[in-house]
Amino acid sequence: MGQEILQAALARAENAFAKRPSLAKQDKVTTATVREGTLCEVAEDGWKFAVDMPETLGGTAKAPTPGTYVRSGLASCLAIGYSMRAALLGVPIGRVQIELRADMDLRGIFCGVATVPAYNGITYVVTVESDAPEADILRVLDESDARSPYVDVFRRPQLLRRETKIVRSATV
Repeated sequence: MGQEILQAALARAENAFAKRPSLAKQDKVTTATVREGTLCEVAEDGWKFAVDMPETLGGTAKAPTPGTYVRSGLASCLAIGYSMRAALLGVPIGRVQIELRADMDLRGIFCGVATVPAYNGITYVVTVESDAPEADILRVLDESDARSPYVDVFRRPQLLRRETKIVRSATV
């Protein structure tokens, strides 16, 4: 999609959301079902994909891990967000690449060491291919980071609730 087409689409969306905020609100439902061992099927909005654990952790390694999807979600949200903001601001940007580095410690999950956080930090390196002035590129990055839903999820504690449903097996 050319930058002009993307710019026009984003401007229309921004205008529509400003006039009617209810258009921007979404409720998403994602369903994850373990089919065998750790192999899990995930479905949302008509998309279906698999998630698994590596063999070293009891899985079959038939699909990426949940962490792979979390980190790739953040990395791709950043990359796409930069491209979208650049288009909206009219800053010519070609290739955008995010290298995400996660400092992790799995002892809290597997050894019951509650004081050990799973993530000790995440760093992302942004590589932008552009002939635009550096100040314009940095404006794109800064504005996009400030608006990114996944930067927000990682930076700010989120409300997280658990509801439980127990289904009893029918006796035979």
